[in-house]
Amino acid sequence: MKKTYLQNYRFNSIFFRTFIVLILSSIIPVLAANWIIYRQSTSAIQKQTRSTNLDMLHKTSQMVDLIYGEINHTLQQIANDTNVIQLAINPHIDYFSRNINIINNLKNIAASSQYIDSIYVYGAKDRSVFHSNGNSYKLENFYDKVWLDKYQASASPLLQLETRTVTDASGNQVDNITFIANVLYESGSKLGAVVINVSEEKIYKAIEGLHTQSKGEVYAISSNGVIVSHKDKNKLYNNISHLPYAKKIFENDRGFFIEKYEGKQTFFTYVTSSNNNWKYIYSIPTDELQADTKIVTLIILVITYIYILLSLLISFAVSKGIYDPIENLMGLVLNFKQFPAKEEDRLIKNEYEFLGHAYSNVIDENRSMEETLEQLKPMIKEKLFSNLIMGINENVKEISEKLRFLDNDFSLTNFIVVAMQIDDYNQFCDNFNEIDRSLHKVKLINMVEQIIVHHQKGVCVEVEPDKLAVIINYNEYIKMMEAQTQALHLAEIIKNQVEKCFPFTVTLGIGRLYKDILNIKQSYREALNALKYKLYQGKNEIISISDIEPQSNELYYYHSEKEKIIINNLKTGNQKEVMILLDELVEEIYENGAIPYDFLQQIFARIISLMAEVLIELGLTVEGVFWSGYNLYTELSKRETLEDIRIWLTEVCRTITDAVNDMNMKRLDRNVEKILEYIDEHLHEDISLNDVAEWVGFSSSYVSRIFKENLGKNFVEYLNESRIAKAKHLLKETNFTIKEIGFRVGFNSIQTFMRTFKKYEGVTAGQYRDNL
Repeated sequence: MKKTYLQNYRFNSIFFRTFIVLILSSIIPVLAANWIIYRQSTSAIQKQTRSTNLDMLHKTSQMVDLIYGEINHTLQQIANDTNVIQLAINPHIDYFSRNINIINNLKNIAASSQYIDSIYVYGAKDRSVFHSNGNSYKLENFYDKVWLDKYQASASPLLQLETRTVTDASGNQVDNITFIANVLYESGSKLGAVVINVSEEKIYKAIEGLHTQSKGEVYAISSNGVIVSHKDKNKLYNNISHLPYAKKIFENDRGFFIEKYEGKQTFFTYVTSSNNNWKYIYSIPTDELQADTKIVTLIILVITYIYILLSLLISFAVSKGIYDPIENLMGLVLNFKQFPAKEEDRLIKNEYEFLGHAYSNVIDENRSMEETLEQLKPMIKEKLFSNLIMGINENVKEISEKLRFLDNDFSLTNFIVVAMQIDDYNQFCDNFNEIDRSLHKVKLINMVEQIIVHHQKGVCVEVEPDKLAVIINYNEYIKMMEAQTQALHLAEIIKNQVEKCFPFTVTLGIGRLYKDILNIKQSYREALNALKYKLYQGKNEIISISDIEPQSNELYYYHSEKEKIIINNLKTGNQKEVMILLDELVEEIYENGAIPYDFLQQIFARIISLMAEVLIELGLTVEGVFWSGYNLYTELSKRETLEDIRIWLTEVCRTITDAVNDMNMKRLDRNVEKILEYIDEHLHEDISLNDVAEWVGFSSSYVSRIFKENLGKNFVEYLNESRIAKAKHLLKETNFTIKEIGFRVGFNSIQTFMRTFKKYEGVTAGQYRDNL
């Protein structure tokens, strides 16, 4: 007969000891396990929160950078607009229709952008301002001149002002972020400027967009610690750099920490924009973060209480007999070996099942994380060395840890950087699509690293579309000259292998040896400076900084008169003389060989600027002479060597002189007719070549050339022939004396008339009349 639990209960030592042992042995491990699970769960939640916040801030930074990229593109579009350039260079030519076009263009651009509040175009020569509101102003009457002083003081062709309050013509105040570009775009010219005011409110909405569901606060501060974008507009322009949490934010480019703020423990997450060094900050009180942790705690407590109750019941049952409870426990272990597909389909009966599930999840997550990190190693490697090359600050300890993680055996001393540029990169892009270009670059990087590993330790990373950086790591005992020699040798091997194995060549610039790994950026800058002298030395060459830097102190006196002569000959269409002068100019630069790269760029930029002015002066346009979308400055930037520039400038000058000559030929017939009419009407006067030139509006040399090319004789010959022809008519048809006829046809003395008449007719005037 079965008995109830109470009827079977016996309080004796064996039962009691068994019951206590079973209770303790079941409860204590479970409590310990649940505590571990609680700690791991809360840690995982916090890590996930940090990761999510950093990712959202990074996306926010990228989104704002994209907006600023769009604004910079708009600056370039307006600054390179033909009407805007004409306003800056010649503000009084065709100004009415040009000004209407500028204003309409500004209105359209401002209306089409959701971020732009207003756009100005400023012309320095006539001190005028054109506004996207449809109005134009004189500078002294314009309501917003705050930006002008900063623009004029800046040497940069592009300028961004921090958030500022702008009062418009109606007296309304708005918060704007201001972008300024020179006209022409990216030139050093201060002939004019394009100013775009971007709405801080709309930028903030873009910043806040990814955080709308969050209970925290997101805002942006400048590199000086000034709040430049915030939901609470009263906090704009506040400098918070003195606050403890702000000081921590400025220690690194990105990260997180907990700091007391406004009386509460607050969790801060931040990232730094690589575009303008703004800090994007997300802050949330830790109380808000602990909401999820409290839920986990409650779940664990509920499960623990259930397990304790079950343990009591099971322990009591086990106390009734030694073997039956053991069999029941084994059955439970076997039943719970695999978790059900859906947890809600089956009640969790003890903490072991939960622990097994949790442990399985942890193992799966760890395995996934290890696989992800392994896949990210190439990206981490490229990021590490790119940061070192670009000078993005990292401390030596972090660098060392990352090198160990990447299994890289770099030491922290003795580095040389070789900058490698793909020659004729634009042609390379034309010949290959994006996938093929990427494959060639990967193949090139692998080949370079294989070459280096046979001689030294090193890596190769892509830093720009057409440039790669080779970082060579030497042992600590090497001397500078020995390292430079080895770098030259490696560069020669790389250059020869590229020429042999790839459909392009490369030019290599070599920096100096530096002891500290943090000075890799300096060696790279020197390598880039060496690459600039590719302009002189040509493509597929190796250029060391030690070979070119002594030249930087040499002075060069540029003869601008030759430049003026070239332009004057362009105006007259004298193609042959232009080609000779252009060759002489380039040859002079070659022979000098010491002109600084930046100054040389300015020389050629000024020459093509003068060419553009010639076209405008003659009523022509660049697009009309060449083709739609053709930009002289863009085309110049594509030329990599002096020879490339010479060939291109030769073609440009040939095209311009052909256009000028075509235009002149259309005018020439009418000009010849006008000149001959003038001579015929003023034949009786004492006229000269200068008189004719002044009347027709040309230079005397040009008029003389018209006579030679169209009549086959010079001005004096034609004038004398015309006068003698008229004298013969008067000798035949009138009774005037020979002396009177001579004066009537324009001769100043009878002797000159008689001598000239006999020269052309072979007889004197009297003999001619007698023979009639």
